[in-house]
Amino acid sequence: MNIFKPGPDNLCASVLTWLFDGYWPTAGQPETGPVVVPGPTQRYTLQRMLAVGDVADIHLATVEDEPTAQYLLKVARVAEGRALLDVEQQTLMQLLAAAGDTTYRQYLPELIESFPVRDRIPKRVNVFRAQPGFRTLEQVHEQLPALDGRHLGWIFNRLLTVLGFIRRQGWVHGAVLPCHVLIHPEQHGLQLVGWGQGVPEGQRIRSLSARYRTWYPPEVFAKQAAGPATDLYLAARCIVYLAGGDPATDWLPDAVPPPLQRFLRTCLLPGPRMRPDDAWDVLEDFNDVLRSLYGPPKFHALQLR
Repeated sequence: MNIFKPGPDNLCASVLTWLFDGYWPTAGQPETGPVVVPGPTQRYTLQRMLAVGDVADIHLATVEDEPTAQYLLKVARVAEGRALLDVEQQTLMQLLAAAGDTTYRQYLPELIESFPVRDRIPKRVNVFRAQPGFRTLEQVHEQLPALDGRHLGWIFNRLLTVLGFIRRQGWVHGAVLPCHVLIHPEQHGLQLVGWGQGVPEGQRIRSLSARYRTWYPPEVFAKQAAGPATDLYLAARCIVYLAGGDPATDWLPDAVPPPLQRFLRTCLLPGPRMRPDDAWDVLEDFNDVLRSLYGPPKFHALQLR
């Protein structure tokens, strides 16, 4: 039997909780070969673990027929993970169909396929195409703890764009968090991933990220209906985080221009009815703020290692 052993660049090398075919690998066991995951259309060879989430792990994988292509396998690790990956697959299928060939498709991860796997508990695997150059906001913050307002501007601009799109489809992402927002520094691209907590507008969010529990707005803890204002609240906290502020208290450093601070705080008011709820309307007003601060739009390179 093949054994998966995380490589040295594993983000959480001490966590050996990968289960497959009912087998538990341990640090003391020798590696006898790569793990191959058979899917409906491809056989995926796992290369290394990239991230450990609350209920699922993400692995980089390749396929024999496409030696240069890379894939991301998101694998449920615990029983409740299967339901969340089911939600992610169903939600993304609807959103990708609605996006069609428009530019909104670029803001969503490319779902290749989704299938159950045999194990001690029922599990699901969601497969995405890996796109080089994207970094999570966590990775960006690790290198640059406080971004300049110009970078905050284009990141929030693109985040508002995709939130406006999903609002038109009647969906709430429910987990707009640094681990679920990916940016491409060189191309100023953005993708919103991690759709397992998504709900139709008007339903309550039932699953919270343990690491970011304090980030959620009051309506989530009150078990009230979630809406576009919920996503805007979390998006604004991502920008506070990137600015070097404190998302738990919404404190922002003095380096953030006051007009930008005031704008973010309108999205962070405690009551959902007090906040804006249409990201595209917010985007228009936000671009006015950016023009007043920095003039006409201009590309600003974000240098990361």
